Amino acid sequence: MIIRLAASAAAAHLFFSAHAAEPADIVLGQSAPLSGSFSEMGEAYRDGAQIYFEKINKEGGVNGRRIRLITLDDGYDITRAQVNTRELIEQHQALALFGHMFTNTVFASLPIATAAGVPYVAPYAGNESLYARPANHILFMTRASYSNELDALLRHVQAMGLSRVALARYDSPGGLALQKDLEEKLKAIKLAPVGVATMQLNSQQPGDAVLKIVNMHPQAIILGVSGDDAVAFVQQFNQAANKLPVQFLARSLIGGHQLAVKLGKEGRGIVISQVAPSPFNGATHISREYQAALKSANAAGRNLMASYIGFDGYIAAKVLVEGLRRAGPNPSRPALTKALETMHHWDAGDFIVNYDESDHTGSKFVTVTVIGAGGHFIE
Repeated sequence: MIIRLAASAAAAHLFFSAHAAEPADIVLGQSAPLSGSFSEMGEAYRDGAQIYFEKINKEGGVNGRRIRLITLDDGYDITRAQVNTRELIEQHQALALFGHMFTNTVFASLPIATAAGVPYVAPYAGNESLYARPANHILFMTRASYSNELDALLRHVQAMGLSRVALARYDSPGGLALQKDLEEKLKAIKLAPVGVATMQLNSQQPGDAVLKIVNMHPQAIILGVSGDDAVAFVQQFNQAANKLPVQFLARSLIGGHQLAVKLGKEGRGIVISQVAPSPFNGATHISREYQAALKSANAAGRNLMASYIGFDGYIAAKVLVEGLRRAGPNPSRPALTKALETMHHWDAGDFIVNYDESDHTGSKFVTVTVIGAGGHFIE
C-alpha cells in the first residue's frame, strides 16, 4: 500500500511538473464590432492580425509561448465596449489590449486600460488626441492620425482645383472633431466648407443628410461616415443628385474594400487615404509577407481577401509581437510597455514604426488611393 501510494505520488508529481513546464499562452484582448454596420471591418482587422499570430504560433510562438487573441463583439456600442474591456482585463487576464476599434469605443475603453496599467496597442482609430505628447504611457498607435489623412485628402482637392467642399459626418464627438479639423485646414488654404450634414451612427439612414448636401451643390464631399452607413450615403446621394458631378473623398476608416464591393460601378473614382502601403502589389517586403500568410490561411480552409484594413491588422500584430519578443520569456504588462518603447525606427518590412518614452505615435505613413474599374485600388 505504501509502495502504491509512493508510486501514485511520484506519478502525480511528474504530471504536474510536466504541465508546469509548459509555458502558458500569451493572452491578448480585443473589443471590436463583429455585428452591425461595421462588422465587416471588425472581422477584417481581427483576421488580418490573427493570420500573423497564427504564423508566429506555427513557428514556435514568442519565446516559446503561443499567442491567443480573444475578440469580443461590441457592435460599436460604448457600453458594450466598456464591459468587454473589463472582462478582458479582469476575467481573461489579458497581458495587453489589442486592436480596439473606432473613436467612441476607444475613448470609452482607454481610461479603463490606463487605470489598470494594461498596454493598449494598435487601436483602429486616429483622433489627434491619441497622439498627444507626452504620450499616455500604455497607449501605442500603429497608424497615422486622421489629421494626417485629412491633410493628404485636401492636397488632392487642391490639385483637382475643387473649392466647394461639403462634409457628411456622424452626429457624435468624433464627427464634431472631424468637422473642426476640416474647418481649420480649409481656412489655412483660404477655403470654407459649403456646409455640414450629420447622420446617426450605425443607422444606414442618411436620407436627411443626403438632401441637405445635395442642396449645397458641392464639388467635393468628405465622407466622415463608415461601413454600410457610407455605402448607403453614396447610393442615396447618387440617386437624389441626378448625376450631379461630385468627388467623394474619405479617410481609411471608411472601409474601402466594403465600398468597392457593395457599390460596384458607383464606387469608381472615390478617393481614399490609406495608412499602409498597398497590400496588393507586393512592392514592399511586408506586403509580400502578408500575401504569403493569406495564401497559407486560405490553404488551411479560410476564405480571406487581401484588403487595406486586413493589412493594417497584420502590421499592427507584427508590431506587438516584436514588443513581446523584447519583453522576455515571461512578460508582464510593465515589461511590455517598456519593451515597446525601445522600438526606435523599427523596420517592419519597408514600413517604419517609431516609439520612445515620450512619443508613441508609431507611424505617419499616408498614401492616397482611388477606387478604379473592377473595384481595384489605384495609388
